[in-house]
Amino acid sequence: MRATALGSLPGRDFRGALASMAEYFPDLIPLPELPDRGPGAGILGRGTAQLESIPTDLGPAGWRLADADDRAARSARAGWRRDLDDLEETLAGESATVKIGICGPLTLAAGVHLRHGEAVLDDPGALRDVGQSLADGLAAQQAELSRRMPAVDWVWQLDEPAAPAVLAGRVATQSGLHRYPAMAPHTATGLIGPVVNALRTAGAARAALHCCAPGLPWDLLERIDIDDLLVDRDALGHQDLDHCAEWLESVPRTGSAEPGEYRRLGLGLVPTSAPDRVISADQILDRLVEVSRRIGVDRRLVLSGCILTPACGLASWSQPSAARQCEQLARAAQLAEEALRD
Repeated sequence: MRATALGSLPGRDFRGALASMAEYFPDLIPLPELPDRGPGAGILGRGTAQLESIPTDLGPAGWRLADADDRAARSARAGWRRDLDDLEETLAGESATVKIGICGPLTLAAGVHLRHGEAVLDDPGALRDVGQSLADGLAAQQAELSRRMPAVDWVWQLDEPAAPAVLAGRVATQSGLHRYPAMAPHTATGLIGPVVNALRTAGAARAALHCCAPGLPWDLLERIDIDDLLVDRDALGHQDLDHCAEWLESVPRTGSAEPGEYRRLGLGLVPTSAPDRVISADQILDRLVEVSRRIGVDRRLVLSGCILTPACGLASWSQPSAARQCEQLARAAQLAEEALRD
C-alpha cells in the first residue's frame, strides 16, 4: 500500500521539504506546497501562476484578474519555476513518481475575483476563459516537465475544496448578502474535463481530484473520468462509502491507466484540523481496518487501490509534528497488509 501527503506543509525551505517527502513517500512523492512563503505559494497563488495569457494581481480582497501581472503575480510564477528547477536538480535524472497538487478550476473560479470585485463565478465568459487558460497552462507545464525529466511519472492532483459549495450554490457574493447560483453540472464538467484531458494529452501518468469537504459530487466525478480520488474519511457519509466501493471496483473509461488497472482512492485517515495532534501508525491502521470493512471490497483491492493520506494539508502544523505524522503515515502503509489480513 502506498502513502503520500497532499502537498501543503509548514515552513519555507522547499529543498528540505522535498527531501523529507522523498524520504517518507518514495513511491509517490508529493511536490511540497509551502504557504508560509507568501500569497503566491498558497492554493490560489499557485493556481493563478498556471494561467496562460490571463494576467492577475493581488488586490486588497485577494487574487483577481487584471490587465497585467503585478509584482505578486510575477513572484508567484517565478517561485513556481524555482521549485521545478529544484525538483529537477534533486531528482538528478532518476526515475520517480511525483504528484503535483494545483488548484482546480471550480475552486479557482470561487476564489479569484473579477476586476470589479465579484468572483469569476459571476461571469460566464470569464469562467470559460479561466477554465481554458488553466487547461492550456497545465498542459504546457506537463509538456515541459516531460521534456526536462523524462524518467518521472507525473500525477496531477486537482485540489477542489470548494467544489461542493460551488455546485450547491453556497458561495457568498462580495457583499456576503447573497449566494452565487449553483453551477450547472454540465458547466462544471466543461471546466474540469478539459483540464484533465489536456494533462493526459500532454503526458500525465494519472489525473487525481482531491476534495476534503462533505458532499462529494459523485455524478460529476464519473463524468470527468479521473483516475484517482482523494478524500477526507471523516467527511464521508454512509452513501459515500458505497460510492467508494464502486470507485475502487471500476476502471477509468478513457483514462491514462493501463488496461485493466483500477482507479485509486486516497483515504484521508489522519485528521488535520487540530494542528500537531499526531496519531500513531497503529491508530491509522485501526481506521483503515474500519473503513475497509465498511467499504466491503476485497482486501487485495484495498491494498492495491487505496492510498493513505492526511485528511488535508499540514501547513498549520509545526514542522516537527508534521514530520512525525508523515513518518507514522508511511509506517502504517508498510504494515497495512498485515493489519488487513483475514
